[in-house]
Amino acid sequence: MTKELNFFQTEVEFKTEISEEPILNNSSNTSIQVEEGPANEHSIPLDDTQPIKEEEDEFDEAPSAQIDQQMQQTIKKVIEALLFTSPEPLSLAKIREITDTLYPLRPRQLRQLIDSLRQDYIAHQRAFKLEEIAQGYALRTHEEYAPYLDILHRQRRSEKISYAATEVLAIIAYRQPITRPQIDAIRGVDSSGTVVQLIERQLIEPVGKLEAPGRPTLYATTKEFLKHFGLKDLKELANQFGNNKN
Repeated sequence: MTKELNFFQTEVEFKTEISEEPILNNSSNTSIQVEEGPANEHSIPLDDTQPIKEEEDEFDEAPSAQIDQQMQQTIKKVIEALLFTSPEPLSLAKIREITDTLYPLRPRQLRQLIDSLRQDYIAHQRAFKLEEIAQGYALRTHEEYAPYLDILHRQRRSEKISYAATEVLAIIAYRQPITRPQIDAIRGVDSSGTVVQLIERQLIEPVGKLEAPGRPTLYATTKEFLKHFGLKDLKELANQFGNNKN
C-alpha cells in the first residue's frame, strides 16, 4: 500500500512536472512575443518617414511644380501684359487678383512665376528688366538706353496735344486730385489711353490713392504742365482752359 502510494505520488509529481512544462513554454513564448513587439514597432525605419516629410516640404517650397507647364507660361504672359501696360508698379495683391481669374495661386507661387519671368528677361538680354519697387513690380529699361529714350520723349513733348488729351487735362487741372473712373464719368468715355499718354509726357502724375473700394489712383498736374502752357501757377488755368471747363 505504501509502495502504491509512493508510486502515486511519483506519478503525481511526474504529471506535475509535465504540466509545468507547457506553462514554462507559454511564459517563454510570451516573453518572445514581448521581445518581438518592440521589434515590430521599429520595423519601419525613421528614415522611411523622413523622405515623406522632405517630399512634403519640397512640394510646399516649390508649389508651382504642380501647375501645368502650359498654364505657367500663360500666367507669365498675363503678368507681362499687366506690367507692360501699367504706368505704375503693380502690387503682388493686384497681380494676384487678376491672375486668380485665370488660375488660383498662392502668394509664394505667384512670386516664383514673377521671378521666373525676371530670369527670362535676363537670359534673353532684353532691353528692359523686371524690378520690385515701391512695394510693387514694374518693367524698366536698362540705364544704357536712357539717351535714346530722352530723344524720344523730347519729340513727344513737342507734339501737339490732341483734343481728347486737352479735355482730360482740363478735367484733371480743375478737379485734381481725381481718379480715372471719375474722369470717365465726366467725359462719358474711357480715358485710360489718354491718361497714359499724359503721364508719358509728364503733364500729369499719380499723387496718391483714393480711400474707396479698389483704392483707385489719384492724378494731378505737374510742374511740366505749367511750363508747357506757360502758366505761373494753377490760378491762371481759367484763361487757358476756360472754354473746356466741365
